[in-house]
Amino acid sequence: MLPVKTPYLRDGIDVYVRGTEEVHFVFLATRTRIVLRIRSCLINALVWLDGTSDCDILVSRMVNMHGKQAGEQFEKLLRYLEQKGIVVQPDWLEQSGLDKLTVATQQRQLSFFLDLLGTPDQAIAVQRKILEARIICFGLGAVGGWLVRQLLGLGFRQFVLVDHDAVSESDVTRHAFFDATDAVKNINKAEAAATKIREQFQDADIAINTAALTTQTQLDEVIPTDISIVINTADQPYIGYTSVVLSRFCVSRRLPLFVAGGFDAHLGSLGEMIIPGITPCADCYAEHFSEALKDWVPVVHPVDDRRQASGGLCSMAVFSAGAAAMQILRLFTNEGTTVGGRGEMLFERYRLDTFTVERRPDCLICSNI
Repeated sequence: MLPVKTPYLRDGIDVYVRGTEEVHFVFLATRTRIVLRIRSCLINALVWLDGTSDCDILVSRMVNMHGKQAGEQFEKLLRYLEQKGIVVQPDWLEQSGLDKLTVATQQRQLSFFLDLLGTPDQAIAVQRKILEARIICFGLGAVGGWLVRQLLGLGFRQFVLVDHDAVSESDVTRHAFFDATDAVKNINKAEAAATKIREQFQDADIAINTAALTTQTQLDEVIPTDISIVINTADQPYIGYTSVVLSRFCVSRRLPLFVAGGFDAHLGSLGEMIIPGITPCADCYAEHFSEALKDWVPVVHPVDDRRQASGGLCSMAVFSAGAAAMQILRLFTNEGTTVGGRGEMLFERYRLDTFTVERRPDCLICSNI
């Protein structure tokens, strides 16, 4: 059985020749490099793979020029190149079955998925998972707003936005969606974000909830049963508190939870993915910090109300959101090992400071999963 009917050497892959029988295929998006040692006649035939000639015609051409053995080797090479996602059908996107809007808007992303995953079928399957997913986000501040915006850019279209707070003047310069009018009118953050999203992404399905997240919140009434992943950027009263509340619910429901945010002193933060049974839960994190900081004794601060104390940059919020979006995407592509950990971008040093956290075997919340 021959490979793709009309082989097309993807334009997202550079080809380099070293000597006469060594060829390098370099994936531009991922920097993956595949090196083959093959006959020079096979290397020279790569220019034939422009998506205009059927495979059997190309193999016949090789046989006529270099003999039957060369034809068999060329056919074997084509199979291998298809397996690695180097050669595809030129119309693979049009034949994907995805709607025209998705193909038009996500073309570059789908090519990246092809680089990452290896075959058109795998790339298309991930995009379908994204389109079918429904996400709930608690907190529509700077990081939460930019995270939702980037997830929309990835093709996610179904969201539940939860925030009880109103837009203020300080939000306008740091947020993905808000403008001065929203601040003047004191519009709820979830409502303001939903309005802007519907204007920009007409196929988006957005639901909102303006309730505050507290210990009294009935999460069964807030989080729909068809949710794919829960996101927490809600920092009132503080992110550790809201994360424990959501983590306990998510662990009991086997739902993944992503904790993101540029909260308090942790600006430009790399949040953690909590996957029940695989990574530490929020209670594991809380116990980790309780032990790590047991010798630290805070001095009572002379200022009582410090809610406006921590400063930050819009770019740091965007950085946190971008890192979070890539972590969430990795969950949908099943790429990479998911471990417990947290980190942050140190602005003045321009480097990442990260650490890992282990699951606690005695954790009352997640140890039995």
